[in-house]
Amino acid sequence: MTNSTFTSASSGRGDQLLDQLLSAPDRPVLIQGAAIVSMDPTVGDLAAGDILIRGSKIEAVGADLSETAARAQASIVDASGHVVIPGMIDAHRHCWQTQMRRLWADADIMEYFALAHTRLGPAYQPQDMYLGTKLAALGAMDAGVTSVLDFSHNIRSPEHSDAVVAAWKDSGARGVFASSPPMGGEWDPSWLTDLTRVREEYFPSDDALVTLRIGLMPKVLPTVEGDALLSGERIRQARDLGIGISVDGAQGPGAAAHIQRLAEEGVLGPDLTWIHGGTLDDAAWKIISDTGGQVALAVTSDQQLEIFESISPIQKALDVGLRPAFSIDVECSLSSDMFTQMRVALNVQRMQAGNRRFHGDEDAPASIGVRDVLEFATVSGAKANGVWDRAGSITPGKEADVVLINAGEFTNFPLNNSVATVVLGADARSVDAVFVAGRPRKWRGELLVEDAARLRREVVESRDRLLEAIEYDLDITV
Repeated sequence: MTNSTFTSASSGRGDQLLDQLLSAPDRPVLIQGAAIVSMDPTVGDLAAGDILIRGSKIEAVGADLSETAARAQASIVDASGHVVIPGMIDAHRHCWQTQMRRLWADADIMEYFALAHTRLGPAYQPQDMYLGTKLAALGAMDAGVTSVLDFSHNIRSPEHSDAVVAAWKDSGARGVFASSPPMGGEWDPSWLTDLTRVREEYFPSDDALVTLRIGLMPKVLPTVEGDALLSGERIRQARDLGIGISVDGAQGPGAAAHIQRLAEEGVLGPDLTWIHGGTLDDAAWKIISDTGGQVALAVTSDQQLEIFESISPIQKALDVGLRPAFSIDVECSLSSDMFTQMRVALNVQRMQAGNRRFHGDEDAPASIGVRDVLEFATVSGAKANGVWDRAGSITPGKEADVVLINAGEFTNFPLNNSVATVVLGADARSVDAVFVAGRPRKWRGELLVEDAARLRREVVESRDRLLEAIEYDLDITV
């Protein structure tokens, strides 16, 4: 792939292979000759191997599938010089805010709340929700993230919900819409009852590319109340709808006490994913583990936004036997890619473990390695998002969400360790191709976007209108 010249498919001068992949989606595809990191112990890893895709699914993984591919008249993608991994999975991102990327990079958590929720959120119209969400989805795929849990906590009306669902369906990414009411301003009080309409109208089954969850919060702040508040009633309502529950803001003493009360009520279970986890006490961590919950860490957010003790609780999760997922959180303040999350998590845990050993702590934990954090960015993310049955590993029978990492770049060459190259060497620029459910979404280093110029223009117009509405002066030189 690296020796070919990419031309956008929309230009009418797309390369022959890409045109073939796009025009004949039912034709099998063979990704050939790549170093494969499957993240499935039954499949294993291959120094050089093939992946056969038929329709939306992975049909086979092996050292040489050329004969099978020939019989199936498969399109051949020469992936030599690449590392192929499962699509990375983000277990928590607030996608509606993406027009404001890095605008408030130095904000702490209280400044973020005041800017994003008290001032900005109420100004969002459905079209703004659509644009921010779609931009986040496209940016995720550009960086090799094929599935995102969109904790959409600005659903002010049924039209806002419709816009978010449309954005995910139009993006081509594997989205998980975690519908949640706003944290500031006024909104349509029908949010909770409208969730039933959303379920019936858009998500009659759970096997589509876009799926549904509910987004709730524990009593982490006095302002968290009403429909947004995690409770036994809300948990039962979600289960009646047949959807999972993602719990943002599961951090701090208030949240720990809330978790304890819910445990005593007997309503917690494996359909809950707990996000953040900072400054929870040992009892709360044990409850999450004992009830089969998943945990999604925001490893850069906790530290950069200075949330509670400002250290992501990687070791706390590991100590109770949890394999945490990773998340981006808010692009208005933070980086957008999973490579950053993996590196920060790796360094934080190894720093803490090594420091304890240096100071003579005989109970110091073992250090995690590069394969651990890649697992957290793929396998654990799929489990946290409720899509493990179809994503998170390169496994025959699962959906073909795969990412080709260019190992021939001068930052990655020569290829000596596939997993370490992905975790420590690669970045979004290294993502050469992305397939979601067997469909190419990025090709030869360029995201496949229809009418990208129009999208860019509309995003800027949305940003400018929103900032004008809150009387915020944009200065890109600060």
